[in-house]
Amino acid sequence: MIYNLSSNMWLMKGKRIEPRATISYDRDMNKRWITTFLILIMTAMPVYANDFQEGLDAIHATDYETALEKLMPLAEHGHAAAQYNIGVMHEWGNGVPQDNSQALKWYKRSAERFHKDAQNNLGALYSKGEGTEPDFVEALKWFIISAENGSEGGQKNIHIVEKRMNYEEISQAQKLANDWMRKNRKK
Repeated sequence: MIYNLSSNMWLMKGKRIEPRATISYDRDMNKRWITTFLILIMTAMPVYANDFQEGLDAIHATDYETALEKLMPLAEHGHAAAQYNIGVMHEWGNGVPQDNSQALKWYKRSAERFHKDAQNNLGALYSKGEGTEPDFVEALKWFIISAENGSEGGQKNIHIVEKRMNYEEISQAQKLANDWMRKNRKK
């Protein structure tokens, strides 16, 4: 199919083609693709929600093997609450070897997806130097972000960690938190 600028029409093998027929076909195909995509998404979402709830139920029943089986695929695909719970399991050694560096990794992934409890726990690991070197500036940054997202624990921890910091460190943490929040606004 060739578009002839001089005659302002589509030509195929020298014959004029009505553009409406092509546009109609494209619209119909787009509608079919969109419908198919939406059906796939809508059928997959309940499975994720069901797996997440089953994972939480398994944690409450201390069946950590099932919890990992249900939550890990979700966490690996970016489910913030699943990432948070995997972090908790690593921090406390529930069903996995206790490993604060793994807890830090999962909390950070979840915190970057706006999970306020993960943000608070991430700040706590930085302030205590568990899974990483102690870093009060990074800790305060995450406590501020957590508090801005509604965490009471984050608000309390701000006051605790600020007592261990000088004015320059507090200002630096506030700037980092503000920059992060500006860059990562929820849409």
